[in-house]
Amino acid sequence: MFITVVLIILILILVVVKHKVKNQPPGPFPWPVIGNQFLLKRLTHKLGAQHFAFIELSKRYNSHLISLGSGANKVLVVSGSESCMMEVLKSEEFEGRPWNAFIEMRNMGKKQGITMNDGDEWREIRGWTMRTMRSFGFGKQNMLDMIKNELNIILDKMKKGGVQRLKPMIVPAVLNVLWMLTTGKPFGDDRKLQYFTELLERRARAFDMNGGFLAAFPWLRYVAPETSGYNLLVTLNNELKAFLMDIINEHKLKYSPENNDDLIDLFLHEMYSENSSSSIFNEDQLVMVLIDFFLAGCTTTATSMDFLFLIMVLHQDVQRKLQQEIDSVIPRDEFPELKHKIKLPYTEAVITESQRLWPPFPIIGPRRCLRDTNLGGYKIPKDSTILLNMYSIHVDPVLYPDPHTFNPERFIKDGVFEPNVNSLSFGKGRRRCPGEMLAKSAMFLLFTGIMQKYTLLPVPGKGPTSLEINPGLTISPKPYQSLVMPR
Repeated sequence: MFITVVLIILILILVVVKHKVKNQPPGPFPWPVIGNQFLLKRLTHKLGAQHFAFIELSKRYNSHLISLGSGANKVLVVSGSESCMMEVLKSEEFEGRPWNAFIEMRNMGKKQGITMNDGDEWREIRGWTMRTMRSFGFGKQNMLDMIKNELNIILDKMKKGGVQRLKPMIVPAVLNVLWMLTTGKPFGDDRKLQYFTELLERRARAFDMNGGFLAAFPWLRYVAPETSGYNLLVTLNNELKAFLMDIINEHKLKYSPENNDDLIDLFLHEMYSENSSSSIFNEDQLVMVLIDFFLAGCTTTATSMDFLFLIMVLHQDVQRKLQQEIDSVIPRDEFPELKHKIKLPYTEAVITESQRLWPPFPIIGPRRCLRDTNLGGYKIPKDSTILLNMYSIHVDPVLYPDPHTFNPERFIKDGVFEPNVNSLSFGKGRRRCPGEMLAKSAMFLLFTGIMQKYTLLPVPGKGPTSLEINPGLTISPKPYQSLVMPR
């Protein structure tokens, strides 16, 4: 018993000494084994979301860069310093990704794909993906025609009016555009589309709920695989991989070197090419590229639009002003086009202001430091993990006076829309979101097209009357309905 007590005391002394190393970012005392997980969970619950908890800790320790214990590991969090965030986003030494139990599960056991990968292989795969997406018309007419076709389907579903939820209509629309670009054809089968949509949402929710603790305490998967959520994550991964492999195998059966109709065909061409420079073009890599593509595209666009429609319900004055602008530019019997953007400054400002206040990913990263360096006056050791509290920049009162007020006019000057140069919604640098153009185009065309034809009202006696969010690694509005009125 005495020896056990002495060992515990020695461990605590070592932790305290290590915690107080000079030029290290400040933060709460990281308890052995558990780190600061319970403190962070308590603050998150109290304040409503993790990005609010990070802002509170930044204030407590009077530092834009704080240190937190995540199990036995240390995580650095940047809040409220635009210069520090831009340095992490744009500097090569912060370009890496950490590799822990959570990311290993997320990546199905291998360093692969676009999102949670790094090094030379990541640069090659990301470069190939960007070139391929451009060749399929990102921002060109064929992609825009796909979006307008999905808009037509949504408008047809909405024509009955009455009380409806719009997000279940938006997610399949976005997913179908992505499916066309990657597989060369629409889903065709509504049941198949619904299954894939639900599978992606189930996986996203499961990783949100279990990722933090499993990353901090990876041993939980061995001692409590069911209650820790590990078995659920494995099951969802297997389901998702099986679904995508069916599509890949269909392409393999019909493969011809002349096929260049979609992303899968071109990836198979790299796999089978004798001139292929490496073995990184393989089936597992393709599955992960597709998962990255679908998760990022669906989550960002569909969730951003869900916030937009809720804002329309809650701010009827904004909705009326937006519809008046749309009516002055686009005839009611025509679809919106990207060329209309320049004539719709208020519409663009509404979209931009919504993304400022409610970005689907308020915390971005994680980044891994590739070498010993400095950040914000502190020493940052090699392999440090860094999270960026993007939301803290979006509500910086210096950049945005009265930051918590929804005010689209802040992005309009002399009647002209001014882009949000401080926005980090799609990242910066070489890890900037590769699907940014598609997301922005889809959001503008779908949102403008719906608001041109319909008015959204609170459901009498039920609301919604306020904006409430589901917290997590991503944020989204709590499910709501609106009264849809044809215009």
